Amino acid sequence: MRFLLKLIAALLLVAAPCLAVSVSVQPAGSTSPADIVASASSSHAITGWCIYVDSVLVFRQNTSATKISQWLSMSTGSHHVVVTAWDSTGAFGSGYLTVSIGGSGGTSLIPAPPSNAKFFNNIDNMTGWIGCTVCANGPVAQYWMKQFVSSPSLDGSGIEAWIGGYVPWADDLFVKKFGPQNWANHIEYTMNFQWNASKTRQSNGAYVVQAVEFDAYFSTNGFKYMFGSQCDYATGHWDIWNNTGRYWQHTSVACARFGPGQWHKVTWYLTRDQNTKYLHYVALQVDGTQYNINTWVPAVGSSWGDDFGVQFQQDTDSAGDPWYEWVDKVNAAIW
Repeated sequence: MRFLLKLIAALLLVAAPCLAVSVSVQPAGSTSPADIVASASSSHAITGWCIYVDSVLVFRQNTSATKISQWLSMSTGSHHVVVTAWDSTGAFGSGYLTVSIGGSGGTSLIPAPPSNAKFFNNIDNMTGWIGCTVCANGPVAQYWMKQFVSSPSLDGSGIEAWIGGYVPWADDLFVKKFGPQNWANHIEYTMNFQWNASKTRQSNGAYVVQAVEFDAYFSTNGFKYMFGSQCDYATGHWDIWNNTGRYWQHTSVACARFGPGQWHKVTWYLTRDQNTKYLHYVALQVDGTQYNINTWVPAVGSSWGDDFGVQFQQDTDSAGDPWYEWVDKVNAAIW
């Protein structure tokens, strides 16, 4: 059986105190097994290679070769491939690939969670949500949240949140924590939402919403892997959060500036590499359309305890105009 193989290469040099190895990975063929071809260079002799597929070591060899070609069998779906080489000094570097393998029906950038995944369904109906405004790192807003709202709702029970107070550029944040999940490196996170307000537009015609934000995170062994995302109404882009730089990083994906009173569905597929302490924004799906993000950013040291959680946030405009948000059918899977 033949498969359509799409490889999207992202060269990323692993941060290390004495990093001297550069690794590049080439696109492969169109069948499974896939031919993974990689090259390495260093000022010292290369002494070994290894390959991980979805965080599982599938190949390791001690060799002085500066180029390898290794055939790997992969199932239909999206896979995270890491190719690492090291030299005689112990310095190493890695090249990264997002590999999507599909049949004749087409390729999905977001895989179906495997049978060993842990599922958190209808998170909006779980108790233990935490709301705050100071923790959202913006001016202090007035806000509230209530659960088990029957309308508007998709399944008869959702969350209603409100932000106001006419405080310019204010934020609120609502978080649900699940405790340590250090074993997992993949997140698939879905949220359905809509917003509305008594006054939906500013005097200049722009919506009163500054941004709608959807986040998921791991904190593990002193490092925080915060997968932040927002639809930025000002720029019209989907942004992702740069942990170390603490800023919103634009993607190439346009944000539709969702209007009031309509349900929308957002799904993120995210992975992390606990060895190199990097996050991978793999793919985004908005109302059924998928977008390849394929962007790596570093994690950051943190005093947080080990945890996994999901979040959503409301951001106000330059006048701090109030608005409501409803979220429903919030689901997550980790593996």
